[in-house]
Amino acid sequence: MITVLGEVMLDKFTYGKVERINPEAPVPILSVITKKYAVGGAGNVANNIASLKVPVNLISSANLNDEFGKKIVEMCSKNNISGKFVSDGRPTILKHRFVALGYNQQLLRADYEEKKPFSEPIIDEIVLYFKNLKDESDILVISDYNKGLLNRKLVERIKNEFNGKIIVDPKPENIELYNDVYLIKPNLFEASKILGKEIINTDESVESAGIELVEKLNSNIVITRSEKGVSVFTKSGKIEHMGTNVKEVHDVSGAGDTFIATIAYALTKDYNLIDAVKLANKASSIVVSKSGTATVTLEELFGDNYE
Repeated sequence: MITVLGEVMLDKFTYGKVERINPEAPVPILSVITKKYAVGGAGNVANNIASLKVPVNLISSANLNDEFGKKIVEMCSKNNISGKFVSDGRPTILKHRFVALGYNQQLLRADYEEKKPFSEPIIDEIVLYFKNLKDESDILVISDYNKGLLNRKLVERIKNEFNGKIIVDPKPENIELYNDVYLIKPNLFEASKILGKEIINTDESVESAGIELVEKLNSNIVITRSEKGVSVFTKSGKIEHMGTNVKEVHDVSGAGDTFIATIAYALTKDYNLIDAVKLANKASSIVVSKSGTATVTLEELFGDNYE
């Protein structure tokens, strides 16, 4: 089993046609045709893991008394994701995207969220739950969206309790929480913020940054580089740059979630880190060709040759 810890949110997509401009203001009018929902944030990481047929347990926050929280629980259950959701009464996070059909163009995103730290009793509740299941899992994925769930007290207590591999999709604001874990996966922009300087998207510039991050954080580092692929830096000094095979990009939302979920999957199958990243790179190349918050399947990764 893989455990995922981090902020979950509900992604809502409203699709329609744009055929005229609003006479009240110079903005398009979306004639709504349909809508769909997906579990986003840490929930999308868990959903990607479940799609790869690995048992997954999600620890997150959601208000189970509001419409969006109930929808998240319903969708997690449908997708075979076990979950523990804590709440202090704040609304469940919603990301609402309005998309023009035909152009596949996102017109607007409206966010509903209250970003603030959780209290000590909520942290205690998470740690107690984690203690009860930690022996069932060899991999912990921390998916940080910087919405208040992950703080120093919680992360330090979790790190002290867990004996398996911890892999982190970080937010630069919280990077000091994640020293000494197995793997940290920033994208190029996040790596630049962590180091406080611009990193040009060339092998030479990224290599210098990756080496510095390994020394700074005492962790293996993977930097995702958009159309230029990904670079891996191990604590043992190995460096590898991998290109991407993306043919057509429809939507990059959630690609980072697919990437880290696939690394977690590969590590449970005893891949070494380099091979795990190669598989994750392939998975994210597949998922960006899909619309919306999507997942990748074993069939897409391996054809008919998957276990």
